[in-house]
Amino acid sequence: MPLAPLCDLFVCAGEPSGDAYGAAVVRALRQRRPETVVAAMGGAHLAGAGADIEQDIEGMAVMGLWPVLARLPTFARTMNHVERTIRARRPRVLLTIDYPGFNLRLARRLADLRASGMRIVHVVAPQVWAWRPRRAKRIARSVDRLLCFFPFEPPLFSRFGCRAEHVGHPLLDLVPERIPTDALDRDLGLAGRDVLLVAPGSREREVRLLLPVMAAAAMAAASRTGRRPVVLVSRVPDLPLDLYRSVTDLPLVEGRWRELCARARTGCLASGTASLEAGLIGLPHAICYRMDPLSAVIVRHVLLTDHVGLPNLICGSRVCPELLQEQFTVPRLTAHLLRLWDGERRQACRKGLSSLRQRLGGGGALERIAAAVDDELSVSRRRFTHATAADGDARIEEAR
Repeated sequence: MPLAPLCDLFVCAGEPSGDAYGAAVVRALRQRRPETVVAAMGGAHLAGAGADIEQDIEGMAVMGLWPVLARLPTFARTMNHVERTIRARRPRVLLTIDYPGFNLRLARRLADLRASGMRIVHVVAPQVWAWRPRRAKRIARSVDRLLCFFPFEPPLFSRFGCRAEHVGHPLLDLVPERIPTDALDRDLGLAGRDVLLVAPGSREREVRLLLPVMAAAAMAAASRTGRRPVVLVSRVPDLPLDLYRSVTDLPLVEGRWRELCARARTGCLASGTASLEAGLIGLPHAICYRMDPLSAVIVRHVLLTDHVGLPNLICGSRVCPELLQEQFTVPRLTAHLLRLWDGERRQACRKGLSSLRQRLGGGGALERIAAAVDDELSVSRRRFTHATAADGDARIEEAR
């Protein structure tokens, strides 16, 4: 079996947002170290940044107990493949981005490489402040450095000996304060028209569960505004067209997410990073989510926060309305969309969203993450040999 080429850095991202963050960090790191060899579990963004993609992440972004259980054999095979690949490529630093159920388990399985000098840096602190706080100790002992997006997170981990630090949120670097929409208006014929945006998420299960209610509520709200706005549905290019067309014949727009958020007057969005991005752009919106009943019961028993949406968690108040599980109905969502269209509720939402950038601590997160990785590359004691890699593979086969 031919030996895999060595690499300096291995990046593990399991979702599109982590893929985008990882790519930006790789580009920033190569400004410091042009010769850096990077391999990754990632997607198009990391590939575009020049990383060798050893494991594609298509289909790996799933949520809820049943969807995860259904994919367990696939995740197990992926875990084994990524572990073997890392042992073969012998990186000096392993950078894991979010996706904690997979990435932190992978970090623990690679504890022997860490003991021999490989450094493990994890980006995006798991939300121990929201649920299962006892995880903090185990997480802190699994990595060498934890880079947190929110300023209140580092003390939760540093008390267990982990070097945890606040770096800010990468979206502040990726989302400009002003986004021109002239091209969107021209391309879609929107000049002089109001827009109501529907964004049912980036996962197939989310679209199936959310889009029917969102589309019906958006149409109902649009008919009652008196201004007949254009209702647009944000479509994820990776998902099949039939998935959307089986529910609605509303116009679909692929990509151009930030332009859509800047152009829309209001919208209904799936809970997640997209909601925070829309909030930074200033779009008043309703945050929606529905999962399978068993997952919902479990979450309700372990959740420690009063909010689910990221804009609300960061602001510490219900800036954007949240419609979850049985509350996510056409009449309720229609009512919230109308409140966000005009009046005091709209103004209050916009005022709250305007504070997001300040609350997140300013930009520069991606550069700080790249600087941390650069620092870890300098201090790594890991010096692999082909014999070490062969021994590692042998241990994996023996464990099986």
